[in-house]
Amino acid sequence: MKTQAILEKMILVVLNISLWQGRKALKMSDLASNGIDVDKLPPGTLATLGSKRIISPDAVKVFKTLKRNAKNLCMKNGVRFAGDGYAVPREKVEELSIALMQLKGEFEVAKVHFMTVYAEEIEKWISSNQPEWAPIIRAAVDSPQHIQKAISFNYSALDVKAPEEIEENGLHEEINSLYGQLCHEVRLAARRAFEQSFVGKKEITHKTLRPIMFIREKLAGLLFLEPSIAETIQIIDDTLKKLPEIGPIKGTDLNMVGGLVGRQLANLGRLVTVEQQVSEEGEYDDYDYEDPTNPDEIIISQDTGEVAPISYDF
Repeated sequence: MKTQAILEKMILVVLNISLWQGRKALKMSDLASNGIDVDKLPPGTLATLGSKRIISPDAVKVFKTLKRNAKNLCMKNGVRFAGDGYAVPREKVEELSIALMQLKGEFEVAKVHFMTVYAEEIEKWISSNQPEWAPIIRAAVDSPQHIQKAISFNYSALDVKAPEEIEENGLHEEINSLYGQLCHEVRLAARRAFEQSFVGKKEITHKTLRPIMFIREKLAGLLFLEPSIAETIQIIDDTLKKLPEIGPIKGTDLNMVGGLVGRQLANLGRLVTVEQQVSEEGEYDDYDYEDPTNPDEIIISQDTGEVAPISYDF
């Protein structure tokens, strides 16, 4: 069975990283105490109140960065699976686990430091704002004990097995959607790389090829999902071999590698017709394969089931 064969070659890696954002909901009473006439605010059906910061965003930025680093490591080695998990090739799990453990260590060090300066950071933030907001901020400050529990970094690597006693368990559908999800993630990365590094450029450097190599490594590790992935890997290899080893990449060479990224990889697994075209614009704005240490979240693919062959949409 295809599902079982794939399960035997993958491990589910789940991240469980909790962040404290340093925000609290902005209440009507906050505005009233600050001299704002709440009776003149729009009704709740039209607008809702936002949030107030109780600490500088820079003070907690390190935790967000480390969480993004962890997600990027999982994305580089695997593919989104079962919600917040990642299907990672078994042969890559040990190396990934070592890297995640290192990030966890950095996270814990940052947490210890943050707890020592927490009160000071609160006071700095209060003093940097208008005096009338001081009581509002102070009233919303969380205790150190709450912060200690709210900030955490954990992960787990699990074998996935369908329960024999439940015939319809949904696992088969999840496995079938993995190739579609992989193609989706490659498309997002390729389109981002194309727009950032190729559009409007007359020449590029070999550093620009990094996103292609990240995509190739990802595809090679997940080859067991779909044999046709080998064809895409071969196309990548053949294209890169034709490029000059040193010096700028320009002219026909630039057109060739630009076509690889902007046409083939940017449309991997996607059949584009006037009737079927589905926009993915905006979903990849915060993810960057060129900088594997600083991604934002990837939108989970809506692709399921069979995926159409490569097609060109521009």
